[in-house]
Amino acid sequence: MGTLWDLAQEYRANQLPIERRLEDLRTELAQTTSLEARRRLRHRINVLEKMLADSRRYVFEMEHYYDTEE
Repeated sequence: MGTLWDLAQEYRANQLPIERRLEDLRTELAQTTSLEARRRLRHRINVLEKMLADSRRYVFEMEHYYDTEE
């Protein structure tokens, strides 16, 4: 089993595919005219944005878990 630092780096590495997918979905959204398709795309984007934000927060917390308060 790895350290918290190792786990944080795995989370960080997994952020890249989410960021790329968000780019793809935003491009698709910009080119879509159907209201229903736009609604679905916005929902998918919102879910991925939340996942990405959570992942970034987890990385920060894991990387700084052992920091001491001064």
